[in-house]
Amino acid sequence: MNAMDAGTGRPAWVERLVRELDKTDEGVHRPTLDMLRASGRWTDASQPAEAAVLVPILESSGEPELILTRRRDDLVRHAGQVAFPGGAADPGDPGPEGTALREAEEEIALPAQSVGVLGRLPRYPTVSGYIVTPVVGYIAESVDLHPEPSEVAEIFTLPLSVLLDSSRWAWRALDMGNRRVHLREMDWDGQRIWGVTAGMLQMLIPLLREARESTS
Repeated sequence: MNAMDAGTGRPAWVERLVRELDKTDEGVHRPTLDMLRASGRWTDASQPAEAAVLVPILESSGEPELILTRRRDDLVRHAGQVAFPGGAADPGDPGPEGTALREAEEEIALPAQSVGVLGRLPRYPTVSGYIVTPVVGYIAESVDLHPEPSEVAEIFTLPLSVLLDSSRWAWRALDMGNRRVHLREMDWDGQRIWGVTAGMLQMLIPLLREARESTS
């Protein structure tokens, strides 16, 4: 798993992940959109706002891991939820990558220059009326992260080995509007990973698994 790509100097599995991301459809994630439509939480007449999150993979001390945050408990929206750093697009942002990197620097003090952007996952619709673009990034060096106290209660990491362990994931029944849906979630180190964040991770898992297994 430590083989390096001669051209980029990054691990071979990271370069394979780039190729897997290149093959993904950057349109709206259809299963989630269909679920929101069926539950009455989404109408095609609505004008969704654009947002982006950074899905940061850190590999500075052996085991690759994802950087995640837990939002403050007193926020108006998504209080106490586990999330990737990110937020609504600003007019001056140079695309979703610019939004994701700016928000990550604001929320967890992650320097934009330390992140190598690998690609995008399909755009993810949310019940709050956003279309969120997940931007996958790779960080090869240790970084000194600090939570923005007005938004972020905690920063933590999730090892990729845990993420890819299917036995760690459970199903949760959730009532959405006029129908009941079943979604994946995970408990890790006292953190409950569910909702939009878990949905994005479910999109990432098969790409990561292919990248890791094909270069092992």
